[in-house]
Amino acid sequence: MTSIKIKFRPSALKDREGTIYYQVIQNRRVRRFNTGYHIYKDEWDERIGIVLCSNSNSPRYEYLCSIKRDIQYEIKRFENLVEEMENKDYSINELMSLCRDEPLSKNGVFEYLGKQIERLRSLGRIRSCEAMQSTLHSFRKFRGEIDISFTKLDKDVIEQYEAYLRNRGLSRNTTSFYMRNFRSAYRTAVEEGITNDVHPFCKVYTGVDKTTKRAITIDDIRRIKYLNTSNRPALDFAKDILLFSFYTRGMSFVDMAYLRKKDIANGYITYYRKKTGQQLSVELVPDILDIISKYHNETQYLLPLILVENGTERKQYRNQMMKINRNLKKIGKMINLSVPLSTYVARHAWATIARDKGISLSVISKGLGHDSEITTQIYLDSLQNSKIDKANRLILSDL
Repeated sequence: MTSIKIKFRPSALKDREGTIYYQVIQNRRVRRFNTGYHIYKDEWDERIGIVLCSNSNSPRYEYLCSIKRDIQYEIKRFENLVEEMENKDYSINELMSLCRDEPLSKNGVFEYLGKQIERLRSLGRIRSCEAMQSTLHSFRKFRGEIDISFTKLDKDVIEQYEAYLRNRGLSRNTTSFYMRNFRSAYRTAVEEGITNDVHPFCKVYTGVDKTTKRAITIDDIRRIKYLNTSNRPALDFAKDILLFSFYTRGMSFVDMAYLRKKDIANGYITYYRKKTGQQLSVELVPDILDIISKYHNETQYLLPLILVENGTERKQYRNQMMKINRNLKKIGKMINLSVPLSTYVARHAWATIARDKGISLSVISKGLGHDSEITTQIYLDSLQNSKIDKANRLILSDL
């Protein structure tokens, strides 16, 4: 009979951290080995033998939670080792040697992904940071909060993870989103020499399926524009934000949210796309001015999408986006649209309507601020904004 327990040995010195260690017992023979973790006495629950990390406001909260997760993993790994050796004749010393082969504290995937999240946040890559956070949260749920080392991260584990996501009803594009984020972090770990590349993602889907186009016609835009929502302020605001996006050549919601009053000068809105950093200028046509003059905002921002400047700006705009998209779906049903209406539809609509009017692909790409095709973009850089403004006026004249 073999068992393992977690023990804590407090420091003999006051205000010093004690040591967490494992105690292995086999046929009354006892061995101890250090976990490498040190905590204070009041951070340990002696009665049930666990690390306490209940105070989320503590500066040591994340550290303590990380220790707790690592220990849970090591206990699980130990139990698996004992199960594998159940029918073998082994000594406690042999078991101890196997336990020490792979210290999780140096190879934990959870911990590494957490570090990547912090790195992306420090670089200001907020969207990438949020994507990695979603991936870590998903993978942790798949693992039942039990971490895994990189040396155990093989194609079988990743295939099981993909199957778990599919069984939860996620689409191929959504599972691919998680896989691509995870693969990106894995490749970084390989580059840093943390693990050898065993190509764990070779059998899972990491592509992007074509989705149903969400563009609507100029007639649909016209029906939205002239829909009477004056007695329903929330719907009216959602409608104005959608139209503002369309009038500004499909400006994305995040760019609309962060537009500043000082971005208006000399009859233009000039801003930098959050996604690419590319500078774009949009002519202030009357339709745009009508919406701007309709709303007042106490902050530096042009539209009332961010209402308080207190460090929660990103959370505010995301909440606004969800509310507006819910209301846009209601508008879509009111006019019997065949596609779910959202702020992103305006971008597809502008591009599609422009194409149907015979406007060249190069002008459309320039108007949208695309930079994914390098060769095309070099050519687009030579275009004058006046051509884009003319294209926008041609589209809006039909409203």
